[in-house]
Amino acid sequence: MTHRPAGHLRTRPRGLRRSRWMSLLFTMPLWIATVPAEADGGVVVWTGLRLDRPSAVIVSPPAPRIGEIEIAWVGARHPEASVTARHVDGLELLAAFEPGLLADEHRALLDLGIPGAWSMRLDPDGEGPAAPVVFELVVGDAIPPWRTMWPAIFAWVPLVAIGLAAAWRRTSTR
Repeated sequence: MTHRPAGHLRTRPRGLRRSRWMSLLFTMPLWIATVPAEADGGVVVWTGLRLDRPSAVIVSPPAPRIGEIEIAWVGARHPEASVTARHVDGLELLAAFEPGLLADEHRALLDLGIPGAWSMRLDPDGEGPAAPVVFELVVGDAIPPWRTMWPAIFAWVPLVAIGLAAAWRRTSTR
């Protein structure tokens, strides 16, 4: 047994400390490259009373772009309820509601293919006495392809880093 002076702390071998820092360094791209979750639920664009019950309209995604957009109605509705979307150029789309996950949640999917201002009209009671809900929605251009593919483009970086770390570890132990 070796005698150490008082107050001397036992230290780890230098190689073990270095390998922990190298592991931490090489996993950092994995932290940065994670894709954010897109489960924010959208944005509430209207709230009020319809058919004597509180209701709300939620649009998802919160920043609509060309493509599929979900309009969620939370509240009472008639089976013939619908959503009408009218573009400023005159194009008109119609979508029916389907049941959502919650008891009073109903959703309609619209495929908006033109950027610009859209006027949305929801009729919760299918041409009944309740006034329709009307709101404006501005749809942006499509996301550039390189922004949707960047995780796949850079997926090789962590794999190369892990491979280099393994090779370095193997050569440093010999």
